[in-house]
Amino acid sequence: TSEDDINMEEYPTEIHDYLAAFEKSLGSVDEMLKTLMSVSRSELLQKLEPLEQAKMDLVSVYTLNSMFWVYLATQGINPKEHPVKQELVRFLQCMH
Repeated sequence: TSEDDINMEEYPTEIHDYLAAFEKSLGSVDEMLKTLMSVSRSELLQKLEPLEQAKMDLVSVYTLNSMFWVYLATQGINPKEHPVKQELVRFLQCMH
């Protein structure tokens, strides 16, 4: 369509596949968040064992920090030079 043609002119064509994959990933994240948010946090945690609760909290915090990493990058800030990098490393260490 002509709208796709206009959008293609706004960025280099060689990154189209990367952007398409990113958009698909965002859609997946959106669906997961809708599912998680359809149940209250307390209700969800009641259904989980303590270790599963800790894993859920760890994954949630890691995800938020990862999203902040992406936000920084979109703002032209190098996330590798931001304290968020140390936080992500710390969370990864906890996950292993």
